[in-house]
Amino acid sequence: MIGKIAAFELRYHLKSPTFWVGTFIFFLLGFGLTASDNVQINSGGAIHENSPWSLSVLMGVATVFYLMIVTAFVANAIIRDDATKFAPMIRATPVTERQMVFGRFLGGFGIAALGFLIVPFGAFMGTLMPWVDPELVGPQRAEYYLWPYLVLSLPNIFLASALLFMLATVTRSMMWSYVGVVLFVVVYLVITSIASANPDLRPIFARFEPLGVGAFNEITRYWTNFEQNTRLLPLEGTLLFNRLFGIAMGFVFLAITLWRFSFAERPASKRKLRKLAKAKEREKMLAAVPPTLGGEAISTAGRKPNALSQFIERTQIEIRQMVRSPGLIVLLLVAVGFAASDLWAGQAIYGADSYATVSAVISSVRDQFYTFIIIIAAFYGGEAVWRERDHKMNEIVDSAPVPAWAMTVPKILAIFLVIVAINATGMITGLFYQLTKGAEEFGVASYISWFIIPAAVDAALIAVLAVVVQVLSPNKYVGWGILLAWFLGTIVMSNLGYTNPLYIYGAGPGVPLSDMVDPAPFQYGARIMQAYWAAIAVLLALAAHLLWPRGTDLALRSRFKRLRHSGASRGVLAIGLVALVSAVGLGVYTHHNIKELNTYRTGDEAEVMAAEYERKYLQYEDVIQPIVTDVKLDADLFPDERKLEVEGSYQLLNNSDAPIELLYIREGSQDLEYEAIELAGATLETHDETYGVRTYRFDTPMQPGETRELSFNSLLWYQGFRSGGPATGITPDATFVNSQAFTPMIGMDRSGMLTDRQARRRQGLSDELRPPKLEDMDATRKNALSMDWVNADITLSTDADQVPIAPGNKVSDEIVDDRRVARFVSPAPILQFFSLQSGHYEVATRDVDGIEVSVYYHEKHPWNVERMLDAAEASLTYFEENFGPYQFDHARIIEFPGYATFAQAYAGTMPYSEAIGFTAKVNEDDTDFITYVIAHELAHQYWAHQVIGAGMQGDALTTETMASYSAIMVMKSLLGEDQMRRFLKHELDRYLSGRKGETIEELPLIRMENQQYIHYRKGGHVMALLAHRLGEERVNRAFANFIEKWRFKGAPYHRSLDFVAEVRAVAETEEEQALITDIFEKIVLFDLKVENATTEQVGDKWRTTIEVSAAKFEADGQGKETEVALTDPVEIGLFSARPGFDKFDSDDVVLLETRSLEAGTTTIILESDEKPDYAGIDPYNRYVDRISEDNLESVSES
Repeated sequence: MIGKIAAFELRYHLKSPTFWVGTFIFFLLGFGLTASDNVQINSGGAIHENSPWSLSVLMGVATVFYLMIVTAFVANAIIRDDATKFAPMIRATPVTERQMVFGRFLGGFGIAALGFLIVPFGAFMGTLMPWVDPELVGPQRAEYYLWPYLVLSLPNIFLASALLFMLATVTRSMMWSYVGVVLFVVVYLVITSIASANPDLRPIFARFEPLGVGAFNEITRYWTNFEQNTRLLPLEGTLLFNRLFGIAMGFVFLAITLWRFSFAERPASKRKLRKLAKAKEREKMLAAVPPTLGGEAISTAGRKPNALSQFIERTQIEIRQMVRSPGLIVLLLVAVGFAASDLWAGQAIYGADSYATVSAVISSVRDQFYTFIIIIAAFYGGEAVWRERDHKMNEIVDSAPVPAWAMTVPKILAIFLVIVAINATGMITGLFYQLTKGAEEFGVASYISWFIIPAAVDAALIAVLAVVVQVLSPNKYVGWGILLAWFLGTIVMSNLGYTNPLYIYGAGPGVPLSDMVDPAPFQYGARIMQAYWAAIAVLLALAAHLLWPRGTDLALRSRFKRLRHSGASRGVLAIGLVALVSAVGLGVYTHHNIKELNTYRTGDEAEVMAAEYERKYLQYEDVIQPIVTDVKLDADLFPDERKLEVEGSYQLLNNSDAPIELLYIREGSQDLEYEAIELAGATLETHDETYGVRTYRFDTPMQPGETRELSFNSLLWYQGFRSGGPATGITPDATFVNSQAFTPMIGMDRSGMLTDRQARRRQGLSDELRPPKLEDMDATRKNALSMDWVNADITLSTDADQVPIAPGNKVSDEIVDDRRVARFVSPAPILQFFSLQSGHYEVATRDVDGIEVSVYYHEKHPWNVERMLDAAEASLTYFEENFGPYQFDHARIIEFPGYATFAQAYAGTMPYSEAIGFTAKVNEDDTDFITYVIAHELAHQYWAHQVIGAGMQGDALTTETMASYSAIMVMKSLLGEDQMRRFLKHELDRYLSGRKGETIEELPLIRMENQQYIHYRKGGHVMALLAHRLGEERVNRAFANFIEKWRFKGAPYHRSLDFVAEVRAVAETEEEQALITDIFEKIVLFDLKVENATTEQVGDKWRTTIEVSAAKFEADGQGKETEVALTDPVEIGLFSARPGFDKFDSDDVVLLETRSLEAGTTTIILESDEKPDYAGIDPYNRYVDRISEDNLESVSES
């Protein structure tokens, strides 16, 4: 009987349009992710679209979206009998409750599992399309498609089916089943967010996360391109436990279902019983009134219903219906929970908390609540418009003498008011978070201005759209589908680069928030666009009014026919005319701002332009150009106008051995305008306004050693508003602009050209635009920035109440004509790569051996200023002792608005984002990333601003790698050797996970090509190993010698080979030379593991037996590994606390020895005076160990 019931369910759903529509949607999902160039789940073309890893990601993501379809299959199976009134007939049959539960469940689960097969089938079909780049498609193997389905998708569908079957059984409600799905997904995302923010939770999350995504991420975290393209998921260990755990949960839900299921009629709830009692009481009262045949006649002649009173009554009814809906409370709690989780977990940076600043909290609440606003508006738009028809009351309501607008507007208004109330709860959530975090400022007025008011307008727009779509739809499910298509369409269009807000309903310029800046300049464009869309929303609402469905014939054609006969009233036409004129006027004004005052291009247009730019100008990359030796600027900044006027000059020098006939000048910003450019002894030959390139021909060629002057007047002006994110470089309160945005750039380079392999192939370019090879000596004519060493003389004027900042020693600072004017002159050569800054700053200073260290900060962000000064002092002390003299009399750390989250080193000045450094709340037990970042940026004053390499392979070795190493050494000097595991483990994890995203090939350190996971993460890690093995003093001596040899040296610039040669010069043994080869010239990894550790007391000693395994591998560029001989010395240690934890220090080290191990398993016996609790191999993570978590093991007493 169970089989027959299950078979009936299968046949029922196979005949249902829901099954075929749902499977078609998911076919498109699988098909689109492999057939579309613009939607990818791989890493830029290095991973095949049909690789086991890519298909596993597809299956995992699709499963989450598939939950809604599972609900329709499984929940419907148990509720359908009651909904169709067939339940009494079913209960009269000899079918048992157990047979009904298992039969219906197997049928629902079976159809859900069958339907999901369309996803891998769609992915397979997508790879066969003729337009798909063949480089993205690997070997077609059935197991690549079926194994992820069996391991990931099928257990997830079983778990989801059991959960939803239980919910439907307990609640007997499809609405509660759908609410349960939303609740499940949101709780899942919240827990995922919390776990991802805390790496220590990852192993636990991977085991017990129900959908297997955590386990998948954990076991594939360090997979290389080769593994992602070829390796199936191993059903063992963490993944096996996770899958069995999920299946077990499913059986628990089934058991609960069997326990709760009953054929018996459900008794009425207490609430329903109360309603029935009141109804009976009213009936008794009416029955007690004696009937009358006579009486005073009541005349209704000449009386018309009051439309306003009808409107108010309908509005009250709609609001009551929404507020009383249990789903609203659940969705509201989910929204609050989601926002709260983002506040409590998402504000952490590098594991450290952040201060609850007004701008950060409002930004988080605003972003989190927006999605829920759409969900609530869409759901209740359908419920409000179709409520009467769902309850078979539509004909009674439609026959009432109520105007259509009194039916339409109340529904819109009810949704709007409810959303506004929900936004208010978002504000309360944010304020409560600030209160719990001890915030000094709450910013209620900012909440209202930055969040509540603009969100209210958005709510009105979405409410109108939700109601209008439902009015025009044949049923509410189609309406919901249309709204989902609109929401997904906006995301897709954004990803495709179509961001013009004139054509995307409700869109507008972004409004970034910062404590440092009043967002009014950004809000202006957003308000204009909201007014534009409000006018269009009025037109849509009028359409809903005119086409409001009445009667039984709901077809749009019939409604249009009735409208032609009845026409529209003068009031409607007047309102429509005003709205239309407003929309047209605002649209024209928006077009003027977006496309005339600013530049707008779609993603496709930008890609085509970049390709054409490369075809046109890359050929001139190696044309010899003069270098800039001196820069003189007079810059006038007008913050309120968001304008920078610059009058400047360059001294140009032909430092080559050949005459120069042509000079190429590039513009670095679309907002830049040159009012004049004059080049002595030359005339303008061409001016390409499309790409901002000018070509000057010298009247007589510029001879070797000759100098010329280039003078210019430039205007950088952010006018109006633009599509997408606004320009944030110049604001009324804080300015941070790069020199490339307002000064001419000499010669051609590769900036602005396409780097994505697929985009390049689409445009008919070579697959990669890679830097010159290490052996290309011609490339040593330019450095990595294509910016030479210059002497700078910069005068910057700004508002009198602001602080101007530029590179160089400050030689004057005065108020002239209500303007603050400061002059800066560089005492040593600087790179022609600098910034200008201005703002309302507080300044804290400290003298460090004659160097004035200054921190420029916003008055509300004083928390980390002393920590930054301490970090700068420690860094300068270490660097001067180990690398040589610091070149300036100042070191300036400058806060800039948190629109971006980075820190950057210019000569003597280091801009540091508000969002990562100044508002971080670093506790004693947290990783002190603020000090680390300060040390890193100050290290660049040596490694970039004293020595910089040629623009070729390996150029980041003497900049980013050495800055990372220097910062690690500063942290070691502050915290001690025993705390280094925390930093090295962090760098190691980022390197190993970064290999997963490699798009071309991983290269050795000496040949890396702007690969951040190598030059930042691996670089600092292995350089620390070098210092450990050779000795910190010896390697630092090599580094100091290198700086002394190459300080401020121009072309030919050094290569990474020169740096390695300096390191080899201090190596004393063949083993050390082999280590240098491994670090710089190979990709070497280790597999070090403690298999077991036991200890026993022997006399007054503790004898510990440790079983370890060790292996060493070399990898190629795709991650394919080959085992090689292991000869490296490795530390073996015993500890009373786990290394890397917060309180670990030297007192916790019981014993630490260095041993030479052979590959394979080795038993090591150590004796100590103290009983150990932990044993480890390479306990401080000095080597690149792929799975470093198993380096330590607790010691058991035998």
